Formats: sequence, structure tokens, C-alpha cells
Amino acid sequence: MTSATGGSARTEPITLTPEEHAAIARVFEGGVPVFGALSTLRTRRMGLGYRSETGEEETFNWSSHLVVKQREGPLAFESHTAPTSLTEVEEALIAWAAVGPNGIVTADIPVQGDLSSLLSWAGRTVPASSNDQGVDLFIINDQGIHLYRPGTERMAPVEITGPDDYWKILHWYRTGRVKVSDKRPDVAWATAPPGTHNVNTMGALQYNANRPGSTWFLPVGDVGLEWVNLLLSSYQFGGFYLQDPQTDKPAGCDQWIRPGFLEVGFPIPIFDELALMQHVTEVACVVQNIRLACESMGVGAWAMGGYSDDLLLGAYPEVAAGLGFSFLDRDPARNPSRTATCLGLPGVFDAVVAPSRKFPSAEALVKHVVDLRYKRGAHLSPIDNWAERNKGPFNDEARERILQHPRAHIPDWVIEAAIETVKYIIEKYGAAPAYINPVRAKFSCQAHHVDLDYYRRYHTGGAEPYLATPQLLSHFRDWHPGTTDPYARS
Repeated sequence: MTSATGGSARTEPITLTPEEHAAIARVFEGGVPVFGALSTLRTRRMGLGYRSETGEEETFNWSSHLVVKQREGPLAFESHTAPTSLTEVEEALIAWAAVGPNGIVTADIPVQGDLSSLLSWAGRTVPASSNDQGVDLFIINDQGIHLYRPGTERMAPVEITGPDDYWKILHWYRTGRVKVSDKRPDVAWATAPPGTHNVNTMGALQYNANRPGSTWFLPVGDVGLEWVNLLLSSYQFGGFYLQDPQTDKPAGCDQWIRPGFLEVGFPIPIFDELALMQHVTEVACVVQNIRLACESMGVGAWAMGGYSDDLLLGAYPEVAAGLGFSFLDRDPARNPSRTATCLGLPGVFDAVVAPSRKFPSAEALVKHVVDLRYKRGAHLSPIDNWAERNKGPFNDEARERILQHPRAHIPDWVIEAAIETVKYIIEKYGAAPAYINPVRAKFSCQAHHVDLDYYRRYHTGGAEPYLATPQLLSHFRDWHPGTTDPYARS
């Protein structure tokens, strides 16, 4: 392999074992085409080691330690095959499909059409509003909890162009993860406030969530980052301002309301909802990428969202520690939607919200997002420019024309108006954003090896159930050679 360079430091290729190289080649060179994967794409919830409505008590020792019992039903099933965890290369491929680096974005937005609102020119496998890299991926497995965040430096405009690039998949997985915990979170089916009898905060569908052998891919989004960036973009290019719904008056930005500056009011809760919707769009793409990757590999994928993400993140430690995120203690009288306000994990995931440890004031909050565009090393900085360093997306002449154009820079008045708006919201409502939680983890996907015996027992088909694709039936032979194949007919 040839050496790869990118960013401010040289990145040396790692050596893959023949088995690792063959596994990655299998999906890049011989994998199921996207339309073929879409034709068979199904949720396959039943994995090795799972259960379904057996009516028998079970202790969730791996998570909540609760003794639980799901009532007996017509689809009663208990897997008699031990859980088989995903291998490192299986997890690495799925994580890369979810949010992995794939090169450099095109950034094909007119400078007069708000090109500068992009917070990054680093490409990932999913789209994002303002390409803000605002959704991270937490990976929960039998080894604990890791944050997968491969960074924003790129080695090439298109990262994976052939076999010589396959090493990057494992490189990003091994170097781009931060360990959060050495055990699974203490949440499971039947997790509920003490003293309750008919409450299930993880949702009725999630009986097998967080099981041994499973890998739970959990996208966690910094909605506050998009909220602040959207505010700056709206003030510079949109011409509308935030309006207090309780007074129908401007939210602290009165002096800039005049022709050519801010002209149309936009209620704060509707603006907050807009930021949340943009986050939801990205997370949906993350989960769909995971499902398509699993379909191609013959791995079961179970998309789920019927759980309390506040509880999962850690908002109610008296019920469950969850991921251990901290939350702002807000005054209920100044919390209009009674929303929990997550601050993140200090040093690991600092949410863009004020007041907080990292952003104690409106000035700090707005400055942080402005700096993502213009600080030294950023893509719109004249010093150590990201685009020059990473060789794209624009040629030298186009890049210089962008950097020198006045519309590629935020006017001082926009920054001042945004700061005054954030100040107003903090002073009146106690936090900015005010109406939504700035951190969300509501939609995710659990991957596992399917227990085909369940589907053989209950589902239609010929020799095999209709959902047993060729890649599923051959999965253990292809991906786990030398192990017992649970799908082989005796």
C-alpha cells in the first residue's frame, strides 16, 4: 500500500489481516447492490440469545439487574443459541456506514446563498444541516460504551476508492473512539420510576434491548449547535428575528429591526422545533445507513425509538444512571415546555447550550459557533486553511475568491443581534435553547446476529423463511469461519 497523507500530520496505513481485508472487500466489491438491499430490507428483531413472551422470569444481570417477566403469548420463543457478538470489523463497517468519513463535501452552495453557514467541509456518509457534524455515534456492546468520532481531517476527496483504502475503516474505528464506560448502561425493558406498576420508560417493544451479544448504535445529536448556527444564518440571510410568543415582541434584538436587516418575527418555539426537525432528518439517515449496511452483511438490524431518551442519557439518576450525562437544574416557572436540558458529558460531549460549564454566557455560546467557521485552521480561515490543508473541495483560485468575498463573513451586527437574542432567552426562560432539549438520542438501531430458528418456526416461506436472504444464510460461513454455524440445517 502507498502512504497516505492528510491533515496536519502524516497518517500511516495499518496492516490488515487477510481475514479483515477479505471482510471489507466482501461488502465493497461483492456486496448486495443498494436496490437489492432495499428490496429485502426488514427489521429482524430476534437475535441469538433473545426471548419473546415466554411468561418466565428473567434477571437482566447485564444492565438493570431487574427481575422481569413478559407475559406468555402466541409468539413465545427462547433462543437456545448463545449470543455471538459482532466482530471488530463488523462493528467498524457499520459505524463507518453510519457516520464515517467519506471524503470532502462539494459545498456547491452560492456564496450569496449562505455558503458560509456550512460549519465543516469534511464529508461523512450522512447529510447534515449546515454539515455541522452535530450527530455523534455511541456504540454500546459487551465491552461497554464508546463514542465513535473519527474527526474532520480528510486524507482524500473520496476516501475509499479501492482495496488500498480498506485499512481506513479499521483505522477510524480504532483511533476514533473514546471510551465512556466499561459496561452497558443500566437501562432495559421494565426500567421505571420506583413504586410504579404499569410504567415502562424503555417502551413495550424493547424487551430485548441492550442484550448481551448485541451492539446498540446510538446517534446522539447536539441540537443546540444547529440552533445557534441557524440563528446566525437566519439573521444574516433570512431577514427574520426571534419573537417572544408570550409578548409577540422581539427577543432582545429590537435595534436591528428595520428594512434591510431584521424584518419578520418568528416565534421562539417554532424556531426551536425547526432546529429539532433538522436534527431528526440527519439521525433518520444515520439509522437507515446502519440498516442498509446490516442488510448487505447478513446482520440483523432493529431500529427503535419508543424509549425515553432523557432517561437513557441520564436525566433521572434515581431511576437509572443511563449514559451519565448531566442536566441543567431549571426553574420550572421559567421552563415553558417543562423540557429537560442536557449539558452533555464534560470533555467528551459538551452540548452547545447556555448557561453551561463550557458556555456560561450568550457571548461564549455564539462565539463558539462563529469560531467553527473562522478560527485558525477552519475552512473559512485565511490562516492554516482547512480546505488548502485537505486539498479541496475548491481549487486555489475559487477558494481565495470565497475567502475574500464579504458575504462569506458574518457581519458584526449579526453576531451582536444573535448574542442579544440568546441573552434575552436565557434571562427569561433560563436556558437557550429554551423549548427543546439541546441533546437528543431518540432514534437508534441495535445490530445482532439473527436467531433464524424463530423465523423458521413462525414465518412463511419455502425451504427457508422469506426474510432469510442469501447473505444472512451464509453469514457465519463468510464472516465467522471456524465457528459453529447456527443456521446450518442438521
